[in-house]
Amino acid sequence: MLYNLTPEILIGRVIGLVIGFTLHEWAHAYIAYRLGDYTAYRQGRLTLDPRAHIDPLGIFLALIAGFGWARPVPVNPRAFYPNETRGLVIVSLAGPLMNLLIAAAVGLLIRTLIAAGMMSGFLYTVLATVVIFNIVLCLFNLLPLAPLDGYRIAVGVLPYPSSSALIRYERETTLALMLLIMLGAITNGRLDLLGTLLGPPIRFLFRVLV
Repeated sequence: MLYNLTPEILIGRVIGLVIGFTLHEWAHAYIAYRLGDYTAYRQGRLTLDPRAHIDPLGIFLALIAGFGWARPVPVNPRAFYPNETRGLVIVSLAGPLMNLLIAAAVGLLIRTLIAAGMMSGFLYTVLATVVIFNIVLCLFNLLPLAPLDGYRIAVGVLPYPSSSALIRYERETTLALMLLIMLGAITNGRLDLLGTLLGPPIRFLFRVLV
């Protein structure tokens, strides 16, 4: 909960989420624009202004509960004709990859400050929290469950029988995602299946990057 957070973790969460959400959605908009879809551009989403991307409730819940959302960037796959599927996969990958790039850049900053003897415990916690939250945003969004980016990626790259099954059960995958999130929350982490699944790759990437 918010009142259990130390100041440095709270600051790291705010920085990590504002940067992570903003650049994640900007990356979707930018790649879509480069591939010929101007929908997000016309709606003012091809910007680095956080106000265009941040959902107040989504970021508040992310701060206190570790789960939240930004305003999704609109994408028109027909603009990618004749490569609609490939275009949608590339656009969907752009957001999670941006979060990984943010984590890598801040990880490099941490290593540089440590090597220069300029790192304090407070600053390390702030920056490490930024890294962790962007790793989480990357991996969480790659889950093949609607409405996450991973769902659209899976639909685009899986063989037809598997992708058609995913499309057919899109609503069920959304419910499964919500149940997984709620299960961890109502059991106070005792049945945190998402944490169990994502924990090892999160720790691995953190060790590699930091």
